[in-house]
Amino acid sequence: IYTVGMASGIKGQLKPAAGSPDYSSTPLFTASATTTFIVSACNQASAVDTVRIAVVPGSVGNTTGTISVDYFLEFDYSLGGNSAIERTGVTVEAQSRVFVGSAGGNVSFSAYGIES
Repeated sequence: IYTVGMASGIKGQLKPAAGSPDYSSTPLFTASATTTFIVSACNQASAVDTVRIAVVPGSVGNTTGTISVDYFLEFDYSLGGNSAIERTGVTVEAQSRVFVGSAGGNVSFSAYGIES
């Protein structure tokens, strides 16, 4: 059911430089309301790259430092060359942030979904 006022569509797209995301990284997106989304990771290189995807609750306001291992949906997931993965049905509360990264910087990420 679609209700007028719900924001749906692309929540964020990002191809971060190589390295592990931390609190100072640019988030893929920050939820402005309760949001259910799909996140995809696309390896644009022919070689394997490792992927990290973290969902940080809105109650955590850190802007520097290492993201707690408790928040990772994927941690060093081995993503084959020229391939992609999707994680579906992820629901977060307002102000939650989604951080992404890959070891080689070859992976682009997209999130799309609906706010309620």
